[in-house]
Amino acid sequence: MFDKKSINMEIMKNLILATIFLSLSFLFPTEALAWGKKGHALVAEVAFNYLDKNTKKIVLEYLDGMTIEDAANWMDNIKDDHSYDYMKPYHYTNIEKGEEVVEKSGSNIIYILNQTIKELQNNKNLTKQEIKSKLLIVFHLVGDLHQPLHVGYGSDKGGNTVQLNYKGQGSNLHAFWDSGIIFDQNISLENCLNANKFSPKEINNLQTIDVIAWSKESRSLLDPIYNTGGAKIKEEYIITSAKTIESQIQKAGIRLASILQKVFQK
Repeated sequence: MFDKKSINMEIMKNLILATIFLSLSFLFPTEALAWGKKGHALVAEVAFNYLDKNTKKIVLEYLDGMTIEDAANWMDNIKDDHSYDYMKPYHYTNIEKGEEVVEKSGSNIIYILNQTIKELQNNKNLTKQEIKSKLLIVFHLVGDLHQPLHVGYGSDKGGNTVQLNYKGQGSNLHAFWDSGIIFDQNISLENCLNANKFSPKEINNLQTIDVIAWSKESRSLLDPIYNTGGAKIKEEYIITSAKTIESQIQKAGIRLASILQKVFQK
């Protein structure tokens, strides 16, 4: 038989453990949500910094009251709605180490992003709602593609099974790159906009729509991402990784802007 004091202490202990769990879940979510809410919002915000006024207006009209931040996160926000379960494989592709990056038809990020861009570019027969739906996919998947672990290895589920520890808190490599580093380093829009000092020619090259090339670029970053120096993460890894993340978000934003500009140009 438990006395009242013991029961109250047990309740308090469970509340404390639940609070700690929720805090860690917020910092290091276990589900693969590339860049997390903040990172995806940053991609959209960078894109709008590169868009002309007219294209911004057209995009916002199609979003029909939805903010660009919400548009960028929509594909993650609907993951609990099982009517959208068919979209879950859209977020990534599995290519084992040493295999060539190619487009394969089916439910994977490279194929779906390429197809959706083409459909938007030929949007004359699409309804306003269809255009909005495809915009939401492009907003999100351009961000996902620039998180290198979404073009990763199936053997470890894009880093999800690689366990890490940082400041005494457990995580996995994928979640750490999605949100952990962004929050730890407080990465901002200004950081991302200034990540690289691109010349006009370099920006023009970045704006060439080439999903395969973008995928290969992300893949090229996997070796340093996995070079964590062990399960216990050191500060040097965080600082170096934050610079890569800022650069990838900047490139994703520039490329998203290019897609939107080409889709809606007169």
